[in-house]
Amino acid sequence: MIDLNDDPPTCTWKGLLAAATDNAATDFEIEFCDSLRQKLERYGVRAQLTDAQFHKLTCIAQAGGFWERDQ
Repeated sequence: MIDLNDDPPTCTWKGLLAAATDNAATDFEIEFCDSLRQKLERYGVRAQLTDAQFHKLTCIAQAGGFWERDQ
């Protein structure tokens, strides 16, 4: 599990989520970003992601390579 407190301030987390939100192309990606945004709003700096969630968020933010996308 990734503790988001380990990131240099939450701006890294928010920036990654913002980029992923902008790049979200599938229903899954949009819903995934919405759920993480709600998690961030609810838990703030205490929010944590699993390794898989972090990987998915990073892939969406970088706009490529995630298995839900048509390739």
